[in-house]
Amino acid sequence: MARPGPAPNNRRSGHGGAEFTEVPDSPYAGPGSELDLPMVPGMNWFPQVTAWWEQLRIMPHCVLWAPTDWLFAIETAYLKQDFWTSYFSGELHATKATEIRRREDQMGVTREARRKLLIRYTDPKLAPATTEPPPGDELTGAAGTPDPDPGGAPGGAENVTDLADAPSRRRRLAAG
Repeated sequence: MARPGPAPNNRRSGHGGAEFTEVPDSPYAGPGSELDLPMVPGMNWFPQVTAWWEQLRIMPHCVLWAPTDWLFAIETAYLKQDFWTSYFSGELHATKATEIRRREDQMGVTREARRKLLIRYTDPKLAPATTEPPPGDELTGAAGTPDPDPGGAPGGAENVTDLADAPSRRRRLAAG
């Protein structure tokens, strides 16, 4: 006879229910993509690092990156440069490769890393005509300037951020 135990968990196994962030699968050309690797006196970037950078800066999900993410990517390029310097000098340490792999996972460089970050590339033809601003940036446009047309949300929804209309909106919601 089986012993009684805790009730079964009804939660699905998997990634815990969080939703994927869908990004159109087209090369990124926004802020940051124009950045070149810094010019350092007396240092030439290895071809492996420049090839990595050229691919990294046009990844479609770079649209989600903040300026600090671009600094993180440049710092990772320096680590990759140091890795290749050590590799060609014969003094390679595995900890450098481990740190680079961890950073690349955080940046979503590989398909597996993007899956773990819940980033999914979608067909750009199926993407909505307008993209939503990043979270926390609802009242500004893509360049950080005030939205020239803050009224009239898509689908006829009203703008709930207009504070002047808040009391009448509260009355309408309470009545109805």
